[in-house]
Amino acid sequence: MNGVVSLYFLIPAFVILVLIFPVFAEVRVSFNPLFNRGVIALFMFKFKVLYFIFSFHGKYIELQNEKETKRQKLEFSSPQFAVMEEFTKQIKDKLRLKNLLLFYNIGTGDAFSSAMLCGLINQLVTNFFLRLKDKKPTASCCVYDTVSYNKTMCEIAGRVEISISLFDFAYSFLIALIKNS
Repeated sequence: MNGVVSLYFLIPAFVILVLIFPVFAEVRVSFNPLFNRGVIALFMFKFKVLYFIFSFHGKYIELQNEKETKRQKLEFSSPQFAVMEEFTKQIKDKLRLKNLLLFYNIGTGDAFSSAMLCGLINQLVTNFFLRLKDKKPTASCCVYDTVSYNKTMCEIAGRVEISISLFDFAYSFLIALIKNS
């Protein structure tokens, strides 16, 4: 009988381990401002959880996937935005950044101005990565650039790999809800 009772202790132990161990997530974002079209996808443990194709239309954003298409007004003073802003503040220090990759392909149609623009963007991105590396020293940051010398082009993509425990995620969300209620 004692052996059966001690096995019941495995259930709360398993729940505690799931809450404490980190969850690995990856966010991929791509946007082309010339065509006003982008894609955002969330992967957890290398499996796609969700994705949306998005585009901006004035004060609205259109989100589309294989199931539905919806149009959402961009409001920066709504209660939901205030909760998300506080949630971002709370979770910022709890996230463990693993990888941050930025890809871009830019061209203005003129070789000289394309090279100068890409050099400026590379310098700005490198400075941002240095500041980020100062706050998150274990992060790997990399920029991959392609210069389209003779074509007008603008494509930007990024990939972020993070880890966070479910407890930290739930705690940050709860604190954000409490502060904004």
